[in-house]
Amino acid sequence: MQLRPSSSRKPGASSVGSAPGGGFRGRRLPLKLVLLALSFALAAGLGEIGLRLFFRDRFFVFEDERKLLCQYDPQLGWFPIPNSRDRLQASRVFSVVHNREGFRGPEPTVSNKPAIVFLGDSFVWGYDVDAPERFTDKLQAKHPEWTVYNLGVSGYGTDQEYLLLQKHFDIYKPKVVFLLFCVENDHEDNCSNVRYGGYYKPYCMVEGKRMHLQGVPVPRGERVWLVDHPRLARSFIVRLLVRVYFQWKAPSVLSIPDPTGAILWDLKNYVRSKGAVLVMGLTMSDPKLEEFLGQVKIPYVELTTKLRYKSYGGHWTPEGHSYVCEKVEQFLAQGKFMAEGGAEE
Repeated sequence: MQLRPSSSRKPGASSVGSAPGGGFRGRRLPLKLVLLALSFALAAGLGEIGLRLFFRDRFFVFEDERKLLCQYDPQLGWFPIPNSRDRLQASRVFSVVHNREGFRGPEPTVSNKPAIVFLGDSFVWGYDVDAPERFTDKLQAKHPEWTVYNLGVSGYGTDQEYLLLQKHFDIYKPKVVFLLFCVENDHEDNCSNVRYGGYYKPYCMVEGKRMHLQGVPVPRGERVWLVDHPRLARSFIVRLLVRVYFQWKAPSVLSIPDPTGAILWDLKNYVRSKGAVLVMGLTMSDPKLEEFLGQVKIPYVELTTKLRYKSYGGHWTPEGHSYVCEKVEQFLAQGKFMAEGGAEE
């Protein structure tokens, strides 16, 4: 007979180790969490490598002037950062300096000289050239009796340029507003609410004889988020998640009937109501648009030239800007638009 020692444990009292393996199970939970975290990290690492190897082109973020030098604008979509500067690489390396108003030019000053405002996209802003090489700067150098304001913003459509003018007209008080129309892409710009891989913009809808501004405030899109979060945007996994999110939440990309004619007609009436005159330049021939301009009596000059770079949008070379400067100068002189006593249409 084997005697068993009597237990001195009171009823209901617990004893360490009374449940075999209980302490081991308590230590297993942190270990599982560590293994789970390592699994997620490994999966994320493999996903990052896979995206970079096989889908790099789909998630590549182009270092263009909008990403490097612009910021989100709720009315215009994007606008240059005041006092920003950088050196960009395109067909050549060129320097960019924006003044306190966000325009690529000298600080604006108050003057009694007759003023002319130039509106346009990258051709006016001066893509692929330094500021002194632009036609507007050359025109100012040839006519110190004028005040030439360059309000070009890269990538803008006619709708954005019209809105920009309304914001700044009373500051610059121009005698003449010169709108450069980029035949190559302005029609397309005016027909959509999204441009350049995800930048939202305002747009215009024409109903009957009335034009309505839509898309304001402008939504923040994928490209804006990536610009605002540069460190997170380094990860391709983050770029994938951001794209999925904005494709689910962001407004759809629209393709609307071309409102260019309605915008130009409204723009002409606005400029006239301010006591100024609207004139235009065309980067190349556009017979249908030229017929319309003749009907609504908007003076224009065609600026077709082969003096362009062969890549990065085919912008004017410095020699091309010199040619354009001469053509614009002749056009302004023939129309007496900057002459004392008032502009003629």
